[in-house]
Amino acid sequence: MQETVFDNINPAVLERVRNLRLIDDELMTVVFSGDKKATELLIRILLNRNDLTVTKSMTQVEKHNLFGRSVKLDVVAEDIFKTEYNIEIQRVKKGAGGRRIRYHQAMLDSHTLKNNDRFEDLPNLYIIFILEHDLFCKGKPVYCVNKILDIKDEDGKYLPFDDGCNIMYVNGDYRGDNPLGKLMHDFSAVNADEMYFEELAQKVKFHKQDEQGVQMASQIVEEYGDIREAEGFKQGEEKKAIEAATNLLKMKLGTVEQIAQAQGLTVEKVLELKMQIEAGK
Repeated sequence: MQETVFDNINPAVLERVRNLRLIDDELMTVVFSGDKKATELLIRILLNRNDLTVTKSMTQVEKHNLFGRSVKLDVVAEDIFKTEYNIEIQRVKKGAGGRRIRYHQAMLDSHTLKNNDRFEDLPNLYIIFILEHDLFCKGKPVYCVNKILDIKDEDGKYLPFDDGCNIMYVNGDYRGDNPLGKLMHDFSAVNADEMYFEELAQKVKFHKQDEQGVQMASQIVEEYGDIREAEGFKQGEEKKAIEAATNLLKMKLGTVEQIAQAQGLTVEKVLELKMQIEAGK
Protein backbone atom coordinates (compact mmCIF):
# COMPACT_ATOMS: atom_id res chain seq x y z
CA MET A 1 0.00 0.00 0.00
CA GLN A 2 1.39 3.39 -0.99
CA GLU A 3 2.57 5.59 1.85
CA THR A 4 0.68 8.88 2.38
CA VAL A 5 1.37 12.09 4.24
CA PHE A 6 -0.80 10.82 7.07
CA ASP A 7 1.65 7.95 7.71
CA ASN A 8 4.45 10.41 8.45
CA ILE A 9 2.57 12.55 10.95
CA ASN A 10 2.80 11.88 14.67
CA PRO A 11 -0.48 10.06 15.59
CA ALA A 12 -0.97 12.37 18.60
CA VAL A 13 -0.63 15.43 16.34
CA LEU A 14 -2.99 13.90 13.78
CA GLU A 15 -5.57 13.24 16.48
CA ARG A 16 -5.24 16.84 17.65
CA VAL A 17 -5.83 18.10 14.10
CA ARG A 18 -8.98 15.97 13.76
CA ASN A 19 -10.41 17.44 16.97
CA LEU A 20 -9.58 21.07 16.23
CA ARG A 21 -12.31 23.71 16.13
CA LEU A 22 -12.20 27.28 14.85
CA ILE A 23 -12.14 28.46 18.48
CA ASP A 24 -8.71 26.80 18.70
CA ASP A 25 -5.78 29.01 17.71
CA GLU A 26 -4.20 26.37 15.47
CA LEU A 27 -7.20 25.91 13.16
CA MET A 28 -8.15 29.58 13.22
CA THR A 29 -4.59 30.43 12.12
CA VAL A 30 -4.61 28.25 8.99
CA VAL A 31 -8.24 28.93 8.03
CA PHE A 32 -8.10 32.74 8.07
CA SER A 33 -4.45 33.35 7.15
CA GLY A 34 -4.37 35.35 3.91
CA ASP A 35 -8.00 34.49 3.13
CA LYS A 36 -9.68 37.85 2.59
CA LYS A 37 -13.08 36.32 1.80
CA ALA A 38 -13.21 34.15 4.94
CA THR A 39 -12.07 37.11 7.06
CA GLU A 40 -14.61 39.36 5.35
CA LEU A 41 -17.40 36.90 6.18
CA LEU A 42 -16.22 36.79 9.79
CA ILE A 43 -16.09 40.58 10.24
CA ARG A 44 -19.38 41.19 8.42
CA ILE A 45 -21.19 38.83 10.78
CA LEU A 46 -19.47 40.17 13.91
CA LEU A 47 -20.36 43.77 13.02
CA ASN A 48 -23.73 42.90 11.44
CA ARG A 49 -22.76 44.69 8.22
CA ASN A 50 -22.99 43.73 4.54
CA ASP A 51 -21.14 46.72 3.08
CA LEU A 52 -17.65 45.77 4.21
CA THR A 53 -14.83 44.68 1.90
CA VAL A 54 -11.61 43.28 3.36
CA THR A 55 -8.40 44.10 1.46
CA LYS A 56 -5.83 42.50 3.79
CA SER A 57 -5.92 39.53 6.17
CA MET A 58 -3.08 38.00 8.18
CA THR A 59 -2.83 35.73 11.21
CA GLN A 60 -0.30 35.50 14.03
CA VAL A 61 1.03 38.98 13.29
CA GLU A 62 3.93 40.01 15.51
CA LYS A 63 4.21 43.63 16.63
CA HIS A 64 7.67 44.21 18.04
CA ASN A 65 8.54 46.59 20.86
CA LEU A 66 12.22 47.51 21.16
CA PHE A 67 11.73 48.75 24.71
CA GLY A 68 9.38 46.18 26.20
CA ARG A 69 6.94 43.38 25.52
CA SER A 70 6.04 42.49 21.95
CA VAL A 71 2.70 40.92 21.01
CA LYS A 72 1.43 38.31 18.55
CA LEU A 73 -2.05 39.11 17.23
CA ASP A 74 -4.41 36.32 16.10
CA VAL A 75 -6.06 38.04 13.12
CA VAL A 76 -5.20 41.45 11.67
CA ALA A 77 -7.25 42.79 8.77
CA GLU A 78 -7.97 45.99 6.88
CA ASP A 79 -10.90 47.12 4.73
CA ILE A 80 -11.19 49.47 1.75
CA PHE A 81 -11.66 52.45 4.09
CA LYS A 82 -8.35 51.60 5.87
CA THR A 83 -10.24 50.59 9.01
CA GLU A 84 -8.14 48.09 10.95
CA TYR A 85 -9.36 44.96 12.73
CA ASN A 86 -7.70 42.86 15.41
CA ILE A 87 -9.66 39.69 16.20
CA GLU A 88 -8.49 37.55 19.10
CA ILE A 89 -9.63 34.00 19.86
CA GLN A 90 -9.65 33.42 23.61
CA ARG A 91 -10.72 30.13 25.13
CA VAL A 92 -10.16 31.09 28.78
CA LYS A 93 -11.30 34.21 30.58
CA LYS A 94 -7.81 35.01 31.80
CA GLY A 95 -6.06 37.19 29.27
CA ALA A 96 -9.16 38.98 27.97
CA GLY A 97 -9.01 41.92 30.36
CA GLY A 98 -9.12 45.60 29.53
CA ARG A 99 -5.41 46.16 30.07
CA ARG A 100 -4.52 43.60 27.40
CA ILE A 101 -6.83 45.40 24.97
CA ARG A 102 -5.21 48.70 25.94
CA TYR A 103 -1.81 47.23 25.08
CA HIS A 104 -3.00 45.79 21.78
CA GLN A 105 -4.38 49.20 20.82
CA ALA A 106 -1.10 50.88 21.76
CA MET A 107 0.96 48.41 19.73
CA LEU A 108 -1.29 48.67 16.68
CA ASP A 109 -1.41 52.47 16.81
CA SER A 110 2.34 52.84 17.33
CA HIS A 111 2.98 50.86 14.13
CA THR A 112 0.51 52.93 12.09
CA LEU A 113 1.63 56.57 12.01
CA LYS A 114 4.82 57.69 10.29
CA ASN A 115 7.02 60.55 11.51
CA ASN A 116 5.12 63.42 9.93
CA ASP A 117 1.59 61.95 10.15
CA ARG A 118 -1.03 63.72 12.24
CA PHE A 119 -2.78 62.00 15.13
CA GLU A 120 -6.00 62.60 13.21
CA ASP A 121 -4.64 60.25 10.54
CA LEU A 122 -4.98 57.25 12.86
CA PRO A 123 -7.46 54.86 11.22
CA ASN A 124 -10.55 53.55 12.94
CA LEU A 125 -9.79 50.35 14.81
CA TYR A 126 -11.88 47.39 15.98
CA ILE A 127 -10.50 45.11 18.67
CA ILE A 128 -12.76 42.06 18.95
CA PHE A 129 -12.33 39.22 21.42
CA ILE A 130 -14.21 36.01 20.64
CA LEU A 131 -14.53 34.09 23.92
CA GLU A 132 -15.41 30.41 24.07
CA HIS A 133 -17.79 31.16 26.95
CA ASP A 134 -19.81 34.13 28.19
CA LEU A 135 -17.20 36.35 29.87
CA PHE A 136 -19.73 38.50 31.76
CA CYS A 137 -22.39 35.80 32.30
CA LYS A 138 -25.25 38.09 31.23
CA GLY A 139 -26.41 36.11 28.19
CA LYS A 140 -25.77 38.86 25.64
CA PRO A 141 -24.37 37.80 22.26
CA VAL A 142 -22.00 40.77 22.11
CA TYR A 143 -20.70 43.18 24.74
CA CYS A 144 -19.56 46.56 23.40
CA VAL A 145 -17.39 48.99 25.33
CA ASN A 146 -18.95 52.47 25.22
CA LYS A 147 -16.64 55.37 26.02
CA ILE A 148 -18.39 58.51 27.28
CA LEU A 149 -17.62 61.90 28.81
CA ASP A 150 -19.21 63.01 32.08
CA ILE A 151 -21.07 65.69 30.11
CA LYS A 152 -24.70 65.44 29.07
CA ASP A 153 -26.41 66.94 26.01
CA GLU A 154 -29.76 68.70 26.03
CA ASP A 155 -31.53 65.32 26.02
CA GLY A 156 -29.71 64.20 29.15
CA LYS A 157 -27.48 61.70 27.33
CA TYR A 158 -23.77 61.49 28.00
CA LEU A 159 -21.58 62.69 25.16
CA PRO A 160 -19.47 59.99 23.50
CA PHE A 161 -15.70 60.00 23.69
CA ASP A 162 -14.66 59.03 20.18
CA ASP A 163 -11.05 57.91 19.91
CA GLY A 164 -11.78 55.71 16.90
CA CYS A 165 -11.16 52.47 18.80
CA ASN A 166 -14.13 50.12 19.08
CA ILE A 167 -13.91 47.26 21.56
CA MET A 168 -16.17 44.19 21.51
CA TYR A 169 -16.43 40.90 23.38
CA VAL A 170 -18.28 38.11 21.56
CA ASN A 171 -20.04 35.39 23.58
CA GLY A 172 -19.01 32.02 22.14
CA ASP A 173 -21.91 30.32 23.98
CA TYR A 174 -24.48 32.27 21.97
CA ARG A 175 -26.65 30.09 19.70
CA GLY A 176 -29.34 32.45 18.45
CA ASP A 177 -31.15 31.77 15.17
CA ASN A 178 -29.20 34.44 13.29
CA PRO A 179 -25.84 34.69 11.49
CA LEU A 180 -23.90 35.38 14.71
CA GLY A 181 -25.48 32.44 16.53
CA LYS A 182 -24.70 30.16 13.59
CA LEU A 183 -21.14 31.49 13.40
CA MET A 184 -20.54 30.75 17.08
CA HIS A 185 -21.94 27.25 16.48
CA ASP A 186 -19.46 26.80 13.63
CA PHE A 187 -16.58 28.02 15.80
CA SER A 188 -17.28 25.18 18.25
CA ALA A 189 -17.98 22.46 15.67
CA VAL A 190 -15.49 19.61 15.27
CA ASN A 191 -17.26 18.12 12.24
CA ALA A 192 -17.23 20.39 9.16
CA ASP A 193 -20.40 18.68 7.87
CA GLU A 194 -22.29 20.17 10.83
CA MET A 195 -21.25 23.75 10.07
CA TYR A 196 -23.67 26.35 8.66
CA PHE A 197 -21.27 28.47 6.61
CA GLU A 198 -20.03 26.56 3.57
CA GLU A 199 -17.04 28.89 3.05
CA LEU A 200 -15.69 28.04 6.48
CA ALA A 201 -16.72 24.37 6.31
CA GLN A 202 -14.72 23.85 3.11
CA LYS A 203 -11.60 25.37 4.69
CA VAL A 204 -12.00 23.19 7.79
CA LYS A 205 -12.43 20.06 5.62
CA PHE A 206 -9.30 20.96 3.66
CA HIS A 207 -7.18 21.19 6.80
CA LYS A 208 -8.64 18.02 8.31
CA GLN A 209 -8.96 15.72 5.28
CA ASP A 210 -6.75 16.88 2.42
CA GLU A 211 -3.11 15.71 2.59
CA GLN A 212 -1.69 19.17 1.96
CA GLY A 213 -4.13 20.83 4.34
CA VAL A 214 -3.52 18.31 7.13
CA GLN A 215 0.22 18.77 6.73
CA MET A 216 -0.16 22.54 7.14
CA ALA A 217 -2.39 22.14 10.21
CA SER A 218 0.00 19.58 11.72
CA GLN A 219 2.93 21.96 11.41
CA ILE A 220 0.96 24.64 13.28
CA VAL A 221 -0.05 22.15 15.99
CA GLU A 222 3.57 21.08 16.48
CA GLU A 223 4.72 24.71 16.58
CA TYR A 224 2.11 25.61 19.19
CA GLY A 225 3.09 22.58 21.22
CA ASP A 226 6.70 23.79 21.30
CA ILE A 227 5.60 27.29 22.30
CA ARG A 228 3.36 26.00 25.08
CA GLU A 229 6.10 23.73 26.38
CA ALA A 230 8.55 26.64 26.46
CA GLU A 231 6.01 28.92 28.14
CA GLY A 232 5.22 26.23 30.71
CA PHE A 233 8.93 25.83 31.53
CA LYS A 234 9.34 29.58 31.86
CA GLN A 235 6.32 29.83 34.18
CA GLY A 236 7.64 26.97 36.28
CA GLU A 237 11.05 28.61 36.65
CA GLU A 238 9.44 31.94 37.58
CA LYS A 239 7.27 30.22 40.21
CA LYS A 240 10.37 28.65 41.79
CA ALA A 241 12.15 32.03 41.79
CA ILE A 242 9.16 33.70 43.48
CA GLU A 243 8.99 30.98 46.14
CA ALA A 244 12.74 31.30 46.83
CA ALA A 245 12.54 35.10 47.00
CA THR A 246 9.59 34.90 49.40
CA ASN A 247 11.52 32.60 51.72
CA LEU A 248 14.58 34.89 51.66
CA LEU A 249 12.41 37.90 52.47
CA LYS A 250 10.75 36.10 55.36
CA MET A 251 14.17 35.12 56.75
CA LYS A 252 15.47 38.67 56.08
CA LEU A 253 18.44 37.29 54.15
CA GLY A 254 19.60 40.05 51.81
CA THR A 255 18.28 43.33 50.48
CA VAL A 256 15.50 43.59 47.94
CA GLU A 257 18.06 44.34 45.21
CA GLN A 258 20.27 41.37 46.19
CA ILE A 259 17.31 38.96 46.24
CA ALA A 260 16.07 40.23 42.89
CA GLN A 261 19.49 39.74 41.31
CA ALA A 262 20.00 36.30 42.86
CA GLN A 263 16.61 34.97 41.71
CA GLY A 264 16.42 36.66 38.32
CA LEU A 265 13.39 38.77 39.27
CA THR A 266 12.76 42.47 38.91
CA VAL A 267 13.17 44.74 41.92
CA GLU A 268 9.51 45.72 41.50
CA LYS A 269 8.42 42.08 41.77
CA VAL A 270 10.45 41.52 44.94
CA LEU A 271 9.06 44.72 46.45
CA GLU A 272 5.55 43.45 45.63
CA LEU A 273 6.34 40.17 47.43
CA LYS A 274 7.71 42.09 50.41
CA MET A 275 4.54 44.16 50.70
CA GLN A 276 2.39 41.01 50.51
CA ILE A 277 4.40 39.44 53.36
CA GLU A 278 4.10 42.57 55.49
CA ALA A 279 0.35 42.84 54.78
CA GLY A 280 -0.11 39.22 55.86
CA LYS A 281 1.44 39.76 59.29
